[in-house]
Amino acid sequence: MQKPVENKLNTIVRHSGNSDVDLEVNIDIDTKAIAYGMLCSLYAKGELSEMELNKAIQKLDTLIERDKRKKKLDNNNYQVNIGRKPKLFDLHPKNTRREKL
Repeated sequence: MQKPVENKLNTIVRHSGNSDVDLEVNIDIDTKAIAYGMLCSLYAKGELSEMELNKAIQKLDTLIERDKRKKKLDNNNYQVNIGRKPKLFDLHPKNTRREKL
């Protein structure tokens, strides 16, 4: 049996001109159709009963919905962090007088 393949491609670009750039590319491949096809194939061969098929499809749908919610949360957190301005600290407030010694 082959090892599972991770569907993520990381690319790092180094020494590009005057800047150091790290680039990460995530590629998601939708495999829902393949999973449904495998379940239908098992049912057609008689390896799954109708009840087992329905249970497997419900479980697959649950996992897909959970993954969608997780990705949406991750994407929302990413968008929030992008829009957030950095905190700037003024160590010497301009409105106060400094005492001369």
